[in-house]
Amino acid sequence: MDAKTLAPANRNAFAEAGDDAQHIVDVLIEERAHKLRASPLWPLYKTVLYPLLLYRPAVEMADAIADLPAREVFDYISDLLQLDVCAEGLHHLPEKGRVLIASTHPTGIPDGVAMFDALKERRPDMTFFANRDALRAAPGLEDMIIPVEWIEEKRTAARSRETLKSAIKAFEAEKCVVLFPSGRLAFMNEDKELTEQEWLTSVAIFARKYDCPVVPAHIDMRNSWLYYWFWKLNTELRDITLFHELLNKKQKTYRITFGAPIEPDALKGDAREVADALRRHAMALKAAPQDWRPIEPPTASP
Repeated sequence: MDAKTLAPANRNAFAEAGDDAQHIVDVLIEERAHKLRASPLWPLYKTVLYPLLLYRPAVEMADAIADLPAREVFDYISDLLQLDVCAEGLHHLPEKGRVLIASTHPTGIPDGVAMFDALKERRPDMTFFANRDALRAAPGLEDMIIPVEWIEEKRTAARSRETLKSAIKAFEAEKCVVLFPSGRLAFMNEDKELTEQEWLTSVAIFARKYDCPVVPAHIDMRNSWLYYWFWKLNTELRDITLFHELLNKKQKTYRITFGAPIEPDALKGDAREVADALRRHAMALKAAPQDWRPIEPPTASP
């Protein structure tokens, strides 16, 4: 099935019903540009930025996936991008049973598409922890998405319960769960090296709580220089490139390296230290596979 076969859905991807409703692409961009929108020059900014951000192709994609079920959404975007995904060490991933893939996160949404391409034959039961905005664009994704509110100011008790409920359901269903534990994209350091951000402790907590092996993964890819330039210039400019950095990946090569599974018994210790160690372990996969070294327990005082 290719992107052209799946005709645009029955409705356009509008956030709300009514003639004055905004398209979801406009909504998601504007929510990431509060200060820019407050400027009287915002209409001018839009004229310059929107073509650069691939606004029109983003609208067409959003319209096409708006009413599709989860698997067809992934299939559509996969066919649209036609990524060249090279998966190494995929044999480490169990073919059945609950497992948590903990992966580096260099490019954002395309990381999930590349992971889908790598896993769709071996683990078609995959589900992803992902930004809840994905469900706003394509509600059908709820069958393959555990919605997470990454922006702390928007988190509520109800949304946290929803995330936890969806996670429990996935683990109890013995699914392959994919987590990008940083929750944020890797950044370019002063030496022009891509650096994975700190991982959340949830990667250790979920593995231990649900007795779930962790398969570490490293994704070798980067975003455009425009993205990293915007990062230094203005974080809102950086954040509104989300569609540009998805659609500009067409036919790009993603190399994913999977490491050997780490049993939950080997993840004992302080959750912060375990998460940090898992992050370093996943990053090191780019150079060469290595054995997991459990966290040493603190030495008791005499």
